[in-house]
Amino acid sequence: MSASSSFDGDDRNNARLGAALLGTGALGLVATCIFYVLAGPEAALPGGAPSPAAAIAATPRAAGWMRAAGLAGMPSDVLMAVGALLLATIEHRRRASLALAGWLALSIAAALFIAVDAMVAMVLPLAAAQAGGEAAYAGLRALFDVLFSIGAWTAGGGALAVAWRTDGVLFRWPALGWGMRAAGGVGLLASAAHLIGWPGAPLIGPGIAMLALAALGGAAAYAAESGRASGGRDCGQ
Repeated sequence: MSASSSFDGDDRNNARLGAALLGTGALGLVATCIFYVLAGPEAALPGGAPSPAAAIAATPRAAGWMRAAGLAGMPSDVLMAVGALLLATIEHRRRASLALAGWLALSIAAALFIAVDAMVAMVLPLAAAQAGGEAAYAGLRALFDVLFSIGAWTAGGGALAVAWRTDGVLFRWPALGWGMRAAGGVGLLASAAHLIGWPGAPLIGPGIAMLALAALGGAAAYAAESGRASGGRDCGQ
């Protein structure tokens, strides 16, 4: 199935709705990334603090931005998860197995980040504020870090799978396809390195930001393909 192939039947509707949900979620994810940056790595990013004590000390001044990140991120994650599932159904009908697997992985990653964003908004600030709660905070922060990292790893692998074939929808615009590959590669390698104890944590956040922008472009590509297909049918093509 080439990038020039149009969508048929219900695929056009799924592409439009999936693109709308994915694009809206990606816009929210861009805002979420900005809030994470404003919260700072010590309080809100995996591997950002040298110790739980340093993270606890950084949390009070970052709590407002952490809450903003979580409140923006949770609904955005839901929208991206559903949008990715709809795009997966299209690739299933087109027998594009790698793209199908990629969109499913991106949907799973979005579901994982619902928990991550819930923790950054509602759990970590509360745990950091508890007197004598250093041990509890350390455990919760370790869970947050690993969920963030495995979510980024899943998203990175999904992005690579979605953009693996150059005859897919994303390569309607080659820069988008290569951008999705770059975002996936950064996210996958950085998070894998962090999970096994190697340096890599500082690149996990940038990888997610790159993926948010690539997902926004991907939504535009599927929307454009659905519009082209509809236009072709209306013209009797």
